[in-house]
Amino acid sequence: MAKKKFSSDLLRDLHAEAVAPLPSLEDESTELSELSFEEQSRLEECEEIIHKGLKTFVEVGSALYEIRDKKLYRSHYKTFESYCQDRWQLKRQRAYELMGAAEIVNQLSENLSEISDKRVAPPDKESHAAALSRIPAVLRFRAWQKIVEESVQQARPVTVKLINEVTDHLIEEQEPHQATTKAPDETEELLKQMRNKVAKAKLDDVRIEISGKWLIKNKLEDIWKRISPDAAHEISEDYRALITLTQAEKIGIIRKLK
Repeated sequence: MAKKKFSSDLLRDLHAEAVAPLPSLEDESTELSELSFEEQSRLEECEEIIHKGLKTFVEVGSALYEIRDKKLYRSHYKTFESYCQDRWQLKRQRAYELMGAAEIVNQLSENLSEISDKRVAPPDKESHAAALSRIPAVLRFRAWQKIVEESVQQARPVTVKLINEVTDHLIEEQEPHQATTKAPDETEELLKQMRNKVAKAKLDDVRIEISGKWLIKNKLEDIWKRISPDAAHEISEDYRALITLTQAEKIGIIRKLK
């Protein structure tokens, strides 16, 4: 897939946040320590990707992910958040959005390479990758194939609206199937595995989606636009915004987390 170059407004685009005024929390503090020669070299390579043009959100997100995962920021910064803010002027939420979108595209690319399907290319827009995040990972590859197929058959461009239509349909199809094919004991075991993983996850590893349909139903459009200046001028039912559990707690959408 040919990689697109960002416009001259790249930095502005990368710094855009879904919920700008929401407070961000510091990552788990890391002790300052010297990097090995190999780590320093890899940090420089990752930063070069970000600094040089930030060619695509996939490259940027992948580079940020590696820096965070290997704590390559630790020679000068105690937290990944302070590194992103000071080095790149990126808010934590924006960095995690980029990393999440990149992870989805990388996973789809791996699936496509395994089956050598050259008719289907992975998403090349961050908004498309973000829209796919709402569907379970096990259905994501199938969903993307269906989305591309629908786009060709209907002569429609791939849009967030089309992605949501297809994923909604797949989710509806999957739910009754799971209910009839899984025995209660098996379902409980799967839920137990999920709870164990979630219990160990960081709060910012889990996202809550705020939908325009929900905001409209509860007459919260004006309130949401006041606390989220980046929200659309007119919030439609297709509008979506992702926030972390920590942020949801801060603004009172969910009960205090224990």
